[in-house]
Amino acid sequence: MSSKECLRVTGARRRSGAFARQLIGIVLLVFTLPAWGSEWCGVHTHPTGPLDYTKPDRHLRIVETHHFTQDVRELRRGATSHLVSDLEYVLNWFPNHHPALDAFSRLAIREGRTRPQGATADIECRFKWAVDVNPNDAMVRVIQGLYYLRLGRNDDARTQLQIAADMAPDHPEVHYNLGLVLYRLNDYEAAKSHAEKAYALGYPLPGLRNMLERAGHALSE
Repeated sequence: MSSKECLRVTGARRRSGAFARQLIGIVLLVFTLPAWGSEWCGVHTHPTGPLDYTKPDRHLRIVETHHFTQDVRELRRGATSHLVSDLEYVLNWFPNHHPALDAFSRLAIREGRTRPQGATADIECRFKWAVDVNPNDAMVRVIQGLYYLRLGRNDDARTQLQIAADMAPDHPEVHYNLGLVLYRLNDYEAAKSHAEKAYALGYPLPGLRNMLERAGHALSE
């Protein structure tokens, strides 16, 4: 083998070794990434908060007036900029803003990605930050549960909605949506129990009642 051929072989081996080391590094990075809701998302900060949506102050009306119009709520168009920018503006001020958090989650589903195009944060981080600002806000768990329900992640949906039911046992919407998840999981007796609680608390929509009746689990009168 000539000296030039030896150099080519040596160079190829070096490049192969470098590629292998890079590949190992990528694999190690993947397996050492923090789980959702921990260090990966970090701590959400804001110059004046972040603020708790369930404890509104003068900033809430200003933020909603300019950035959370009906068009933004219904995901038609932005109010001051791009749609996702207005949603994130609201959520940066009030991480647990219930309608904006739900709208952001619906946008993620519509686009088929956990971070809508142009967004600065993933929906899972938005849920984490909403919980961080008020761990006792049951509606955040409902919104997260509905997000999983829309994705067909029924076990995850049940987990979040059960947390919400434990936090707010007298909230009809919580029991209704938990009943829907349990129905999907074919746990009809548990679904019936939560449906009866929801309707006893005044929930107006008959959907779950009708579904259970068709499945042979009619509610008690």
